[in-house]
Amino acid sequence: MSIDSRDYIVTFELYSTEDCPEDFRLRPELGGFEAGLFLPRDDPDWFGRSAYPPRIILLHEGHLHVIAHPSAADADWECPLEDLVAVEAGHMLLKGWFRFTGCTFDRTLRFNMRGYRAVSRFIHRFRQRWLGKPEADPTTDRSAVGNPELGIKFGNALSAELDRDETVRSLLFQPSRALRRRRWLLPRVQQTPTDLVALTDRRLLWISDRDRTSYAPYGTVTSSMRLNRVAGANVISIGLGCTLEIRTASRIMWNIPFAGDRRDETEAFASGLSSIGPDRGTGPCCRSVAERT
Repeated sequence: MSIDSRDYIVTFELYSTEDCPEDFRLRPELGGFEAGLFLPRDDPDWFGRSAYPPRIILLHEGHLHVIAHPSAADADWECPLEDLVAVEAGHMLLKGWFRFTGCTFDRTLRFNMRGYRAVSRFIHRFRQRWLGKPEADPTTDRSAVGNPELGIKFGNALSAELDRDETVRSLLFQPSRALRRRRWLLPRVQQTPTDLVALTDRRLLWISDRDRTSYAPYGTVTSSMRLNRVAGANVISIGLGCTLEIRTASRIMWNIPFAGDRRDETEAFASGLSSIGPDRGTGPCCRSVAERT
């Protein structure tokens, strides 16, 4: 009986080529991969059409491989892990995605969140391979994880995101706020997004429930940037608030808005990033977009 992985609806991990759906026909040189993940296609519409095909993601010999189902027009894509500047993993209800950003590319993979535990295990193994393990620093600890100001949602999000031996050096947090406004003479309450920015011993981390400029109560977006790519930070005044701008030498940046009363904290955090050191990446960047605002 033939197997058609376009009928699969659940994400699952791949441990060997035997776990891969047969209709993908992996290249022999990809055998012995370190970690893998199958992502099913988008749920089809009334006409059987899907917004994206099934895909396989593999870690193999220091490269990330993304392989689309043979029926799709998408070409296979691969990238050396050292070329990845930032990685984003987000979910809003059942909608999930990965975003891989580098000097010359910005690629997003969407998937359904069925099988979320498999996604979590894969991204953990991916981070270990991508970020590596830093030398032990006795001056750091994990006390930020239990910070009551983070609340349940972001306290749990930070705890789940940090690797077991990863420690937080500094933290910047802006909780959601209720803004009361009027529209067409009617009162209206608008909730602002929450943003948490953390400098750890191996990466710069940004966790938010920001869906573009809107507040998304049922999801989070987590972005990581390698420390050797962080070239510095600026705090820019915009209206009554300010924006934390994270720079890299390759011009890819994050723009994170903060309220005006958080400016002192934001400037102190930005100042601390100056000790990280210059970007050790090579070559100019062709893209300059990596923001969620």
